[in-house]
Amino acid sequence: MRSITAGGASIVLRRTLLVCLVSFLAFSFIPLTMYMESQRDADVLQVRDGVMDLASWTNPHTKSIRLNGDWEFYWNRLLTPEDFKTNEKPVRTAYMKVPGQWNGKRIDGQSFPADGSATYRMTLTHLPVSGSFALKKMNVRFASTIYVNGAKLLEDGKPSGDASSYRAGNAPQIGYFTADRSDVEIIVQVSNYDYVNAGIPVSLYFGDQAVMMQQHQKDVMREFSLFAILATLSLIFFICFATTAIYRRTDFSLLSFAILCLFFALYSGLTGERPLFLYLPGFSFEFLYKLKDISSLTAFIMLTIFFYQLQKNIISLKWTKATTIVLGILVVLIVVLPIRWYVILYSGATIFYQTLLFGLLARVAVLYIRSARADRFKSFLLFMSILSVNLYSIALLLFALSLTENLWLGQFYIFLFNCIIVFLLVLRFFEAYHTINQMKEQLLKLDKIKDDFLSNTSHELRTPLNAIVNITDTLLQGAAGAVNEKQAKNLTIVMDSGRRLTQLVNELLDYSKMKNGDIALHRSVIDLKTVVDSIVRIHSFLLGGKPIELVNNVPEDMPAVHADSNRLVQILHNLVGNAVKFTEKGSVEIGSVVILDKVEIRVRDTGIGIAEDMQQRIFNPFDQVDPVVTKNRNGTGLGLSITKELVELHGGEIKVISTPGNGSEFRFTLPISRFEAASASLEEELKLPHSNATSSDIEYPIYIEGARPESILVVDDDFANLQTMMNLFALEGYSLVVVNRGQLALTELERKRDFFLVILDVRMPDMSGYEVLRAIRARQSSSELPVLMLTANNRAAEIVLSMEGGANDFVGKPFESEELKARVRSLIHLKASVQTARDAEIAFLRSQIKPHFLNNALNSIAALCIYDPAKAEELTLQLSMYLRNSFDFKQLDSFTTLANEMELVQAYIIIEKARFGDRLQVEYDVDADRNARIPPLILQPLVENAIRHGLMSTLEGGTVRIEVKQSEDDTIRFAVEDNGSGMNDKVREEAIGMNDNQRGVGLWNISQRLRLLYGKTIRIESQEGIGTKVYFDIPAFPD
Repeated sequence: MRSITAGGASIVLRRTLLVCLVSFLAFSFIPLTMYMESQRDADVLQVRDGVMDLASWTNPHTKSIRLNGDWEFYWNRLLTPEDFKTNEKPVRTAYMKVPGQWNGKRIDGQSFPADGSATYRMTLTHLPVSGSFALKKMNVRFASTIYVNGAKLLEDGKPSGDASSYRAGNAPQIGYFTADRSDVEIIVQVSNYDYVNAGIPVSLYFGDQAVMMQQHQKDVMREFSLFAILATLSLIFFICFATTAIYRRTDFSLLSFAILCLFFALYSGLTGERPLFLYLPGFSFEFLYKLKDISSLTAFIMLTIFFYQLQKNIISLKWTKATTIVLGILVVLIVVLPIRWYVILYSGATIFYQTLLFGLLARVAVLYIRSARADRFKSFLLFMSILSVNLYSIALLLFALSLTENLWLGQFYIFLFNCIIVFLLVLRFFEAYHTINQMKEQLLKLDKIKDDFLSNTSHELRTPLNAIVNITDTLLQGAAGAVNEKQAKNLTIVMDSGRRLTQLVNELLDYSKMKNGDIALHRSVIDLKTVVDSIVRIHSFLLGGKPIELVNNVPEDMPAVHADSNRLVQILHNLVGNAVKFTEKGSVEIGSVVILDKVEIRVRDTGIGIAEDMQQRIFNPFDQVDPVVTKNRNGTGLGLSITKELVELHGGEIKVISTPGNGSEFRFTLPISRFEAASASLEEELKLPHSNATSSDIEYPIYIEGARPESILVVDDDFANLQTMMNLFALEGYSLVVVNRGQLALTELERKRDFFLVILDVRMPDMSGYEVLRAIRARQSSSELPVLMLTANNRAAEIVLSMEGGANDFVGKPFESEELKARVRSLIHLKASVQTARDAEIAFLRSQIKPHFLNNALNSIAALCIYDPAKAEELTLQLSMYLRNSFDFKQLDSFTTLANEMELVQAYIIIEKARFGDRLQVEYDVDADRNARIPPLILQPLVENAIRHGLMSTLEGGTVRIEVKQSEDDTIRFAVEDNGSGMNDKVREEAIGMNDNQRGVGLWNISQRLRLLYGKTIRIESQEGIGTKVYFDIPAFPD
């Protein structure tokens, strides 16, 4: 404890010594400066008995001199040069010290008053050079005229022997003249009827014109620069204050400092060289002089207010008010009274304020000495600022009393004061900024805790709620045995209560987000009809047996709207759900009309209606219609409030038109979409469309070749989503086909059947994702072509519709990239597994084809060897060619060209014609691209089947017609027709069945491969005794 006390005493002692040392050094500058000024030209060049001998002036071209000393003084006479040219020269009253004042001087027992007039005269002798010279006067109270060598050089105001004709004027002036002889006579007429002191209180300067002009310009520039700096600071802090006021965080210390700088600037510009006098020539001297004094007093008033606002423990509110009142009254007196009447009060106010500044300095010194370690630096800066303003005030006081002739030291102190204050304010700003950052970090942590709490709570609530609802639902369905009517009713109440609680959790979370402004809209181009169609489908699923018809009356040509897809769905869900809730039977219609640049969407029901006095209240949070009406209908009163907020976030309006008993119509507006913004893309690497094009400029489909064999069909009408997926999957190496319409997707699926995955948006302009999904599943199963649905939200009804329609998986929008990639990889692995199994099955089927054909061909050649060996040799060569071409097919290559297939058919027919002779006739009708890629051995087995089982089963034989035609839509039809024995229905079914003992492996084999490759089968038209036609269609893929 003793060591701490000793340490504290040591700190106090060190700080006390520092305060004393700094104060002593600072205050010592003023007397030191005064001493240096007094020693300038001392005992060297002085006016003695009205004469200054310049014989010792050795540097006239580099230095000016002050005309200080004893001037001839003529009291109550305004003499001119002519008065001194007469033989009877005026009798001088005395010699008067310059600089100095005549009032209070006693000569021969006579004391001169301040009011009156006088003439000062002196002569410069022995000028070392001739040329152009300058004479400068700084302060002659309070009107003056200066003559040099008999000519009037300067005049300020109007000196006069009586007050009635006198006019005040006292500003720094400089005059130039030429001296062509060694003596220069200087006469100064002075009058004063205003100020408390009179005379020439500040030295007159004489010197070479160039030297004097240069020095004068430096002085004016220094004082004008100070004025400009202070005025600029004032403007800057006015702007800072206005900025804080805009954000309703008003900091009045900024305003008081801005005003303080403004009046310090005015005072600086009206004191010393008084540069503002040069820029305000139209104003009277009295106005400018009063403005100077008003600026001084107002600056000190604002200084007191500023220190109080900066740190309230510096000066009390009582002293601040007292100072403001006292100096404020004096400011008013300055405005209304003439100079001669208020100047004594002004001098007293100056002494009063200087005393107050000394008190503030002592107060701040004590605060610094006692300050805590953390506040030490700021307390010392505050001490230095008040010390600076004390020194500035003392310098001004000494200048006003003519004890010093130069203001540069005072100007330095006021500049130092402003620098310190600006640094303090900036330091305070950065401390506040740092504090705000710390608070921000704390708030973010707390916000994170809040979010985690809400997330965990909602999760913990949803999990048991979902369990309650699902278990109750299974019990209602008889999972634990049959339930009676009373049990079913109670279980239904439990399930409905669980659903209401789930909805309440969701609505509370949305309301919390809106209240905190946490909802951001992700706008895109939305086809309204498609969205409404999805809403109608979902709510039709949720009607629960109510006799209500949901009608989509949105016109086909309705313009797209610019909205957030998720939020638009939420708005419609709320309004349609609300309509269904309050409608027992009838209809709910959703329509729209265009009004100027907006689309007005209308949801009309035939329900109970809403009373007029409730039509505005229903949009308030937690407010509902009459509880008697709603007692049997679940709700929190948040749905319509959330809907209203969402509509207004889109820049729209919502209103209700309703009559009790006649239903209600809710109307809300959304902006029409004028364009679709295209996002940035991998243009150079992937050759995608330029990012500065709108989506309406893009031509679909877009093909992107990837390094991997897997290809994906992406279907979405939102170009931003398409662009995201193109970038994402192109970087993964997948080949992509991108379309923006459902019909285009179906076209691409017809053209190309080897897609590994379809990514399908639920809502599209021409047809919904559900319709596209149904079309896909009509052709291919979920294992043959996986489909990943993109849903606008994760509503259970929408997910159920997707999964029941045959989707493999779903992802909610806006989606997370990593989640989407993971789901895509999973589905592609599924497709790859199915593909591997399919390829193995096709290879097995092909292995059946070749032995079957070879067995028949070899039997034919063996028969000819007995009857026609030469023909058998030729057929052997044909068979060799056939086998050579056939074995060129790799076992796992599923395709060949039409030309190769036709060669096989022709080789086979040659062999068979050699065997059956004229009993076999063949006709060809081939009009297709011979390079088209088709499955191998897909035509020859049909020809073989027609010959073996169609024609040769009759004694007379017949004709086989082979037709290969390519249509305009690039579909090839293969048809083999014979006029043989035909077949009945039972045989036709067996022909493409698994019983190859009946008709061989050919037809069944081809049918199986067509199903696996194209989702199609062969078709058979046949009549007994007339003939058979077997045909199928496949897409033409060029080789």
